[in-house]
This record gives sequence, C-alpha cells and structure tokens, in this order.
Amino acid sequence: MGPLAGVRVLTIENFISAPIATMWLADAGADVVKVEIPGAGDTSRSVQPIRERDGERRSLSFIRANRNKRSIELDLKDPAGREQFQALLAKADVLVENLRPTALKALGLTYDDVRRINPKIIYGAISGFGLPEFNEGDLPFWPAFDVVAQAMGGLLFRPEGAQDTPVYAGFPLADIFASANLQSSIYQALYHRERTGEGACIDISMLDGVVAFNELALIMYGALNEVAARGMHGLSAPFGSYPTANGHIVIAVLGEPVWRRFTDAMGRPDIANLPEFGSGRLRHQNREVLDAHITNWLGRKSTDEVLQQLRAYDVPASPVLDINEVIELENLRKRGMVTTVDDPVWGSVRMAGNPLHSSLMEKMPLVPAPELGADTETVLRDWLADPAD
Repeated sequence: MGPLAGVRVLTIENFISAPIATMWLADAGADVVKVEIPGAGDTSRSVQPIRERDGERRSLSFIRANRNKRSIELDLKDPAGREQFQALLAKADVLVENLRPTALKALGLTYDDVRRINPKIIYGAISGFGLPEFNEGDLPFWPAFDVVAQAMGGLLFRPEGAQDTPVYAGFPLADIFASANLQSSIYQALYHRERTGEGACIDISMLDGVVAFNELALIMYGALNEVAARGMHGLSAPFGSYPTANGHIVIAVLGEPVWRRFTDAMGRPDIANLPEFGSGRLRHQNREVLDAHITNWLGRKSTDEVLQQLRAYDVPASPVLDINEVIELENLRKRGMVTTVDDPVWGSVRMAGNPLHSSLMEKMPLVPAPELGADTETVLRDWLADPAD
C-alpha cells in the first residue's frame, strides 16, 4: 500500500520538475491524478524520442516521470470542465502545479482561489523563481527551464573547465532538486495538517534549490570575498578525479586524519607534514605541486589497484563511471534505484527508481505512465461518487 495510501493528489504539470515529485508520491502509494489538456496532454508527450505501436505514440521523456499515475482529460477553460475540476479539488488532499503565474490566474488556480474551494488543501507549486504573491518584482514571471535556474544560481561556472566559458553539466539538477524539495515539503504539510487541520501553500523555487547546491561557493565569497576555483573543493585537496592506466578515479581527502592515511597509502608519509600541505586550504592553494606527487604515485597503476590500496587505508575513493556502467551496478538494482517498467510501446525499460528508502516503502508493482485520458471515467467515479450510492 505504501505510506501515502489514501492520499489524493491532483496535479497540473508539464515536463520534469513537478512530474518527478508527483511520481515519487505515487510510488509511495498516493493516488496521483494528472489533469491534462484534451487531445494534447503534458507537453512532454510530444518530446522525442517517440516510438509508435498499434497507433499509440509514447515519448520516453513522458515515460520517465509519470509511472504509477492516472490521467484524466479536462478542459479547464470550458465551464463544464472547470466545474468537474473544482469538484475533484474539493476531494483532494494535495494540488501540485508548475504552470506560469499568468496561466494560474487566468484559470483561477492561485492559492487563494483554490483554498476557497478546499480550505484544507496542500497547494504545492514549483516555478523558476517563486510565486509572485510571495515575491516582489517581475522575476517570478520569467519563463524558466532547468538550465536557466542553473545559470542564475552560478552552477555553470562550477564545473572544471568552466573558466571563461560557462559549462552546462547536461542533466536537470534544478528540476530534480525542486521535485525533491516539493516532495519533502508535502510530507511536512501532511504532518502539519494531521496535527492542526490546516492546509498549506508550498512555494518551491528552482533558483533557491540551485543556490542551496552552490552554498559552499556562496559562503566562501560572502565571508572571504573569494571566487571558488572551478571544479574543485574550495576547502581541501585532493578532492577530485585523477587518470589511471585504464580510466579515472576520484580521491576525496577532507580533514587531517584522512590526509595522513592518504600519504601513508601513497607510501609518502614524508610529505604529510610539509608546510605547504599543512591544512586543507594550503593543499588546495598548492594543488599543482600536490597533484604532481599524486600523478607520480599513480604511474601506470590500474583503477582497481589504486582502489585496493586506498581502501586498505580507509581513504574515500571510487572509480569514475559512465552511465553504461552505472546502470549495471548490483547495489542500485537490489535497492530498486535502477528499476524496470514494462511499457506497452517501448517494452521493458530500465529507469531511475525512487531514492526514498525506508521500512514504510513497500515494493509495489510499477505501473507504466498512463495513456492520455485513460482514467477519466474511473477517476470521476472513484472521487465523486456519492458514498450512499
């Protein structure tokens, strides 16, 4: 059943940020009903790559963020559709949305609008820069995708190699972290409502999440007026990747006990007390000299040889894997973090599972992402039927 069994979630969402959050809620047993535009649906349904079988077209982008949900078609611009939606809203525990503020106002879906219909509703919003009713200026009205938030939060200058040219890491960090923040906030709000009977408005900004990721660079500049070096830990070294004979390895030294174990692992205890390596900050400042020692030690050693030696001295280290290796990790398979969904068009698809693991999260069968409007009749019946009937 899952810890959220019996919780009803309505969601008006597109693309990734809100859909990932509601998918995780559905994984936990919530009844997540995705309200979609008739004949079109979530915009991600039309994003390539798309496969077709027996007249049904399925987008991989849509599949990745919508398992375990139900889909209904409602035209919220039509009075009849809006009336049905408001009836569902009155029965919902949670409403999730990631629409533009102008669209919310036009559809009558601001928090004030919604709580007049259901005072106990938990209203969860994801946007680029926060809801306009809680933020001044015109920034909340700007359109934003993941890379926009990453750029404004300083992350495009964080990767190694981003000297004068910003570098996008190539994955939707702002979207995923906003989803995680929304999910945890919904759990908080459900607990609060259980104790007080009060609803809540959750205002998740993608930019806020990016700045939280970039907090070390921010505090270093705020306190020391230093711009952190690209692709490096600002407080210690070695803390990054190094080439081996057959790949790359990450070495993470943080704190003096680990530093001493690392120099012992290299067979170089003589450099442990050198003045230029006397602290993490000094090692960071003298990293070119330090890296020369490390490169000389690595020599022609394989990744496995280096890992074995570092682990013998309890030094945090790992191989650098690409996704074709990550997807085969036994640890991820056993934990369900790499899981398989049987899609009616794509067949057996391996995808990311739910990162929340606890004794409350039962292993439930995964239902593939719904066809557009496939559940309209059953949802209207399930949610709106008179209990006396």
